[in-house]
Amino acid sequence: MHSVGPLAVNEIKTEFFSSRNSEPMKFIDLFAGLGGFHTGFANSGYECVFACEIEPHLRTLYKENYGIEPHGDITKVNEAEIPEHDVMCAGFPCQPFSLAGKKKGAECPASGRLIDHVIRIAKHHTPKFVVLENVPNVLTIAEGSFWAYLTSSFSEIGYTIHHKVISPVDIGIPQNRKRVFIVAIRNDLDVGSFEWPEITGLAKTSLLDILDENLEHKKLEPAKVDLLKHWQSLLNQLALDRLVCTSIVAPEFGATYPLNFDALSLKEIKQYKGAYGSDLSQCVSWEEVMALMPSYTRKNRAVSNWLLESVEFSRDLYQAKKYICDAWAEKIDKNYNSWQILEWRGIHTTMDIYEHVVQFRASGIRILKPHVAPSLISMTPTQIPIIPSQSRYMSAHEAAKLQNLHELPNLPETIVGAFKALGNAVNAKVIELIANNLKVWKTA
Repeated sequence: MHSVGPLAVNEIKTEFFSSRNSEPMKFIDLFAGLGGFHTGFANSGYECVFACEIEPHLRTLYKENYGIEPHGDITKVNEAEIPEHDVMCAGFPCQPFSLAGKKKGAECPASGRLIDHVIRIAKHHTPKFVVLENVPNVLTIAEGSFWAYLTSSFSEIGYTIHHKVISPVDIGIPQNRKRVFIVAIRNDLDVGSFEWPEITGLAKTSLLDILDENLEHKKLEPAKVDLLKHWQSLLNQLALDRLVCTSIVAPEFGATYPLNFDALSLKEIKQYKGAYGSDLSQCVSWEEVMALMPSYTRKNRAVSNWLLESVEFSRDLYQAKKYICDAWAEKIDKNYNSWQILEWRGIHTTMDIYEHVVQFRASGIRILKPHVAPSLISMTPTQIPIIPSQSRYMSAHEAAKLQNLHELPNLPETIVGAFKALGNAVNAKVIELIANNLKVWKTA
């Protein structure tokens, strides 16, 4: 297996902790998952002495990959039974804080307060460092109250917090995935700002270099293959010069309804046309009207603000190319609402879907630039990136490269399981760079 690429780190001329002892520095891995922290720290020469992961199938994989059997529920772990260690690692659950999650912050009873168990273990063992990872929203969620809670809690047990938002693309890995990395340094060691890894001037790797046609891949379903061909035929016929972060909203072809019709009476709305120019004049109830309206208007009887510009663009497009749009719309698959919207986030002047990466999202079919992958997420299997030029999904091994976990002997067996685990994983290369800089941290 090949690594993603060599990456440089800052050279800090300071004393190595490990130079005082022939044994490597030790770390523990909480909320271990696939082992992003483990891989990163092990690659930097550290030794793992304890792991904890609540998911049984991930515990099995962890033991197979690393030779350590993780403990289960962190809330039931006796801190006194954890071996002594220099570094505590914890990618505590991010769902309560992410844009895709419920954003309840520390109030979430299921996982938001699991950070308390990290603090509990750190208070007992007082390791030199605590390294955490999460989504950037932890800095601002609940008006900053969770971040204030985290920083004050670590301050109370004798640590100073340092944090930085880093994406794999910053260090040359082609994945847009911003995460906040937090380094808590014990106060007797903290003599200045932590030296974060260098993220400028590094060699960049293209997603095209990550892809491997020779691997076993999941083929794209025929219906989606046909759908992408149909959308490409529209782009070809429209002969657009460019699209800049705009969606083509097909249900607006022929539509004339007001973009906010919440205040209209049934009699008034019947004067207009609904989705694809549907005739509303014969409707005898609002239920019948709404059945002929675009799905994105049904909640508030209005087009949401985030879609307004694209709706207006699509109506103008229709007025300019009525014949083309009408003929095309007759053959579009209308069984799935999201299949009727093409979100262009790709190269502005290249109107070729097959030169891009694609994601099927709830908001629409998203066309993305081909050199950088979207963030791997664990929320839904439907967003696995698609390589349209090869009519296939990105493979689990290719996705593992984006997390620098491609050298693991074992990944979850199903593509859905693999992407869920990789979407939850910590990027091992970012962790390796942080681990390198911790080893050379200044002593008091």
